[in-house]
Amino acid sequence: MHGFNELGFKALRLFVAVLDRGSFSEVARREGVAPSSISRQIQVMESALQQQLLYRHTRAVTPTEAGRLLEYHARLVLAQLEEAERALQEQESEPSGLVRINAPVVFGQRHLTPGLAELCRRYPKLQLDVQQTDTFVDPLQEGADLLFRIGVLNDSSMQARILAPQRYRLAASPAYLARHGTPQHPDELAAHQCLAYKGMTGQQRWFFRLGQDNWVPYTVKGPLTGNHAETLTQAAELGMGLVMFPSWLIGEALHKGTLHAVLTEFQVSTSLEPQQIAALWPTSRRLSVKVRTVIDFFVERFGPTPYWDR
Repeated sequence: MHGFNELGFKALRLFVAVLDRGSFSEVARREGVAPSSISRQIQVMESALQQQLLYRHTRAVTPTEAGRLLEYHARLVLAQLEEAERALQEQESEPSGLVRINAPVVFGQRHLTPGLAELCRRYPKLQLDVQQTDTFVDPLQEGADLLFRIGVLNDSSMQARILAPQRYRLAASPAYLARHGTPQHPDELAAHQCLAYKGMTGQQRWFFRLGQDNWVPYTVKGPLTGNHAETLTQAAELGMGLVMFPSWLIGEALHKGTLHAVLTEFQVSTSLEPQQIAALWPTSRRLSVKVRTVIDFFVERFGPTPYWDR
């Protein structure tokens, strides 16, 4: 196969076209040349490879076994070349067109919406369709180009770019802490009013650990449970008790001082598995320049340490 390097992409394209059309004359007509010219180019390939590639019948042209092998690799090479050409063209062009985004409701409101005006100002040819839902979405069925999701990453049908780890904080209002005292150890939570999230799978447990120790679970109780994080956060700000929520959700309240973080020397969580905030897109789709532009924008906006954790 010493002659393979001498074959040009054009020759491979002609070879594949002959197999697709089944005749030299059909390809010659499309190329605007004489059939003998196409036949001659195939002969040059055959002598370069020292293999017969085609059986030439009066009615049709069919591949030999060597021809089938070359066809398989030629199609792979040509597909990769097309991909490279398209990527180079996109690199030159300004991001444009519709990007369909799906995001969780509260995270979208807090951390995506505030950036949309700047995103559209920077890339005026982009058009965004933002759908927000907390339920699972199949991007192929829903037609979403990009999903922002929070949780454990284990879906092999999706490619992911991690934007930040999900970190939890335990917090209460200064008024609550003044009235009930600040817990110094998780064991003391039994004597405190805890406002726990309660969803479809029941009430969340709170987990604590020091350094690399094992996580220790705590079942907590208090005057209020609910399935709406905003409601529980507001109740905590009003002095009803302690909440454990992700920093992206209560980071603003911590910055403003309406909530105060407690037991900060402990790692805290409502899950034993590490959770990530990530941008996802289907493995079956190439990451287009417009979708990559949106991801890059939010990576830059959130920062290496996301602003809600600073």
